[in-house]
Amino acid sequence: MASPTSVYTAEPAYPILAHSLLAKPESTTTNTGDSVDEVVQNHDWNLKDDWDTGIQANKSGIFRCGAVIGFSRLRSRSKDTDEYIGQIPRYLLTSHLLRSPPSSEPSTFIIYPSNFDALAPRILLNALQSATERPGLSKTEALRYLETVQLLPVQNFPNAAQAIGKVSESLQELQETRQNAPAEPTQPVMLIVVGLDTLVEGVIRASNPVRGTALLAATLRNLTRMARAYTSWLSIILINTSGLGPAHFESHYPPDSNSTKNLGDEDGRPPGDDGIHSIFQTPGSVLLSTLLMKTLDQGIDTHILLSDVKATQVAEVIKDRVGTGLGKWGIWSSKR
Repeated sequence: MASPTSVYTAEPAYPILAHSLLAKPESTTTNTGDSVDEVVQNHDWNLKDDWDTGIQANKSGIFRCGAVIGFSRLRSRSKDTDEYIGQIPRYLLTSHLLRSPPSSEPSTFIIYPSNFDALAPRILLNALQSATERPGLSKTEALRYLETVQLLPVQNFPNAAQAIGKVSESLQELQETRQNAPAEPTQPVMLIVVGLDTLVEGVIRASNPVRGTALLAATLRNLTRMARAYTSWLSIILINTSGLGPAHFESHYPPDSNSTKNLGDEDGRPPGDDGIHSIFQTPGSVLLSTLLMKTLDQGIDTHILLSDVKATQVAEVIKDRVGTGLGKWGIWSSKR
């Protein structure tokens, strides 16, 4: 894969193994209460089964290899915190690490602004040790999994674009290594990119919206090419930190299967919204209200929106370009 355009002159930080940033033992105390009861179990619309299954090569899954998966929050109905937007991606990452035996191969690449805390090594260590799949995982065992995670902290959009190019080179090397050892089982690899939407705002402020969105579109195309090049084992997750909207919701709308409408319904859809809206949304409101938001969404295959409904965090699929997940949703609890 070709590296991003050479117009960038700033260099991103060198990759850091996550376990190397842990200088001393941390508390493993986490919430272990029961999760929020699901509205209905074992229904095709329920997103819970997908995030429990996690990253997979199966094309029918939401979190599948070969696709760019985006997580966004709703500005008007969500908390503006790293933890809010990072919980489900961290859960997917933890499950992915525990299902991939520690090896010399990298299992995960994380490109993130250095001030994004939800995927910090300490938090990942606690998440691994408290994971229900491996109760009682020791710190030493958890560190073995973290040794396969490469962190690439960045300060600005050019840094992020160059870091993506470096990961592309690493993936090409990994592909060649795997081709020379076909007997070895092919383990999925995750690439998590945090805050491209927020970082590109710096380019817009320094230049103009057209240049910023053009650079964002070029970077998203690079990610799409990477997903398609390694479609059987690479999963790419974008964590968008600036939020979608504005949008307006009915305050009495409960998160329940009988009160939501199918996302395929045309009734009440405002013209020009590209069919991207929430199932809890008041007709007439638009999620992709700016050129930046529309450009971001165009580079995403499966778009998942996080919002609060009656103080309950809900994740819903507002777009599924290459699958059949459009309209699926689920109640998320941090007590997992």
